[in-house]
Formats: sequence, C-alpha cells, structure tokens
Amino acid sequence: MHIETFSSDQVPQTARSRQFQREMERRFSLGLVVEATSNEPLRTRVTAYSGRRLRFAELEFSPHRTHCSQPRCDAPGRLLISIHQEGSGLVSQSGRSQQIDAGQMFVLDPSRPFSIETSAVRARSVYLSADSVRAVLPQLEEVTARRIDLRNGPGRIFASMVDQMFAIAHELDEHATDSLADALPYMLVTALDGADAASLECSSRLTLLHRHRIQQFAKEHLRDPRLDAKMIAEGVSLSIRRVYELFNPSSASLMKWVWHERLERCRRDLGTSALRARPIGAIAFAWGFSDICHFSRTFKQRYGMTPREWRTSKTEQCD
Repeated sequence: MHIETFSSDQVPQTARSRQFQREMERRFSLGLVVEATSNEPLRTRVTAYSGRRLRFAELEFSPHRTHCSQPRCDAPGRLLISIHQEGSGLVSQSGRSQQIDAGQMFVLDPSRPFSIETSAVRARSVYLSADSVRAVLPQLEEVTARRIDLRNGPGRIFASMVDQMFAIAHELDEHATDSLADALPYMLVTALDGADAASLECSSRLTLLHRHRIQQFAKEHLRDPRLDAKMIAEGVSLSIRRVYELFNPSSASLMKWVWHERLERCRRDLGTSALRARPIGAIAFAWGFSDICHFSRTFKQRYGMTPREWRTSKTEQCD
C-alpha cells in the first residue's frame, strides 16, 4: 500500500485547480474539472492510498465545484464512493440531484456526466472497479447520486468497515487490499439498502420519463437512416448501456421497435390515397429504410402481404 499526501499550499493560486486535476488523474485515473466557488483561492489537501486493485483517499476542500472532463478511454473504470465527514454538498447525475450532509455518502460514475458542489468539506473516498460493482449490482446507474445514511442500518456497517480500512492502512499489504477490493462491492450493495427512501420512490417515475424521452427522440428521427442506439443515447444524454436497460415497451428490443415504427409509417403512407402515385421504394427510403428488398420482406413478415399487395387492397377498398 503506497501512501502519499499532496496539497495546494505551495502551489500558485492560479495553478491549484490544474495541479489537483493532474494529481487525481495520475493516482485514480479520474478526469475532473475543479473550480473554486467562493472568493477565496481553492485549497485542497489529499492523502492518497494506492494498492494494486484498491484505492482510497482522505480529502479536504475549500468551497468548490467538481464535474467530469473527458474520461480517459485507456484507464480502468472506477466508481467514486464519497463519505462526508464535515460540510455539505449537492451531487447530481442521471437527472438526480441530492444534498449530502455529514454522516452521509453517495456513489458516482465518473465516466458519465456529473457535478458536485460543496461548502468547505472533509471527506473520505473509495474508488472501486465499476465492473466489480456492476457484477453484483447490474442496475448501478439507478443508485448513483443518491443519499445514503451512514448513521443507522446497513450504511453504518459499511462506514465502520471503511473507517477500519483507513485506520490500519499502514499495515495493509497487496494481498489484504486485493481481498478488500473483492469484499467492498458486496458491502456497498448492502449499504445501498439505506438509500434515502424519498429518492428511491422517484426511481420508477424517472425510468418512465427516460423511456418517454428515448421513444420521443427515436420517433422524431425515424426518417434518418443513421438512427441507431448510439445516436439515440447521444440524443437523450444517456449511455448506450443505460438506453438498452431502460427501453422495454412490450419487451421489444430497441432497434426492433424502431423497425416496427418505420414499417407502420410506411403501411400508413401506402394506404393513403394522396400518395398513391408515389413509388413504394420512395416511401420506404423516406422512412429510413436503405434496402428495398429487406423492407419488402420484413413488411410481409409483419403484415402478411407485400407492400404492393397492401397498397392494392387499400386501393380496391377506396374504389
């Protein structure tokens, strides 16, 4: 276990933010932007504990705001678990914002947009592999930026374990830190049972809101042949993984739903008398299809007749 302390005390005021960002990126592979939010210069002091698979830190800050910069694509993904000991702050991610006070903690995924704005604070942070946590908590994105009480219940057990980890850090070897890295994700999941009840009640409403946004964006871009999960995720400011997790109308997959929506628009246009002279291929291309043969085949699979047969049947009805 390597232990090192760095502070902004000997750094020129104008360089303090950048110095802190470099230190956090070097030790924890975190791309952060830190800005003072008061007239006083930014002050930071960090004691970093670095093991082979486990890293944690004690931090002191003057009032500041932290948000993510571009994540390092070559760095292993780590979650930030922050335990507030003094001071308060507002943490935001995935459309959630919650105030965090002393005796509470929160989880963030630094690979996705977030922000933290605090008063003068003292905190302890643990940086765990995102994959190891997701292995025991697949719905990880649902619990970030949620207030977790550490004074009672399961949260208190997690806090006690972290306190002991800091207390004996000088005695820990790599084997011990590896064992802790394996155990902490399970302890974290237990602690999440203490998440603020009011915030958890919002989870289902937030999920419905995100699903509506995903479907709305897709419907507005059905004519674009480039429409795919990546384009939708960028359009609604969510990760591709999160879009796939959220999208579940009638258990249809996202892109299958997109194809069905396009087919329905084509079926409607093919049965519209005002568009009777328009070529079938032109209608298909207008709704995002790029292969007329594939369009005809999927249309027949869904409606039991070819596009031409459907148009003819509707024309005969009108006549």
